[in-house]
Amino acid sequence: MALIAMSGCTEGNVTPSAGSAETSAPATTAPPSLTPTAAGLDAAAKTACAAAEKDITSALKEIAETEKIGPPAGHLAVSAQYSAGAASLYVHAFTDNDQVNDAVEGVATAMTDLADIWAEAPEKVPSTTDLTTAQKILTTACAAGQGL
Repeated sequence: MALIAMSGCTEGNVTPSAGSAETSAPATTAPPSLTPTAAGLDAAAKTACAAAEKDITSALKEIAETEKIGPPAGHLAVSAQYSAGAASLYVHAFTDNDQVNDAVEGVATAMTDLADIWAEAPEKVPSTTDLTTAQKILTTACAAGQGL
């Protein structure tokens, strides 16, 4: 009996696992939005997701405007905007949801990396692929509500 209980093969353990699989399935079909609609997110994580979406949108708008300045002054201005965007995001990385926190930090890190590249006055506009990927991870974290 002890072996069966320790192996995790009790009826009580099977039901929650099946329930967990069912709750994670909608995450793959969730719309790509940071709007916290997942029931699994606590209030702090929902607030962090909504605030992060607002800050990212605002930062990207400012960055697009600043890119119009052009070199050489534009490089430093764009770098500063990416840095400011990253700084605003770190404020939202302190919830009880590690998945949301890590995803917010991922976007902030990608913005910081772009700030560093722009500060070096690149020959051409750097790739934002890492930022886009980090944003998708954050969208998934906010939609899934996992990690609580």
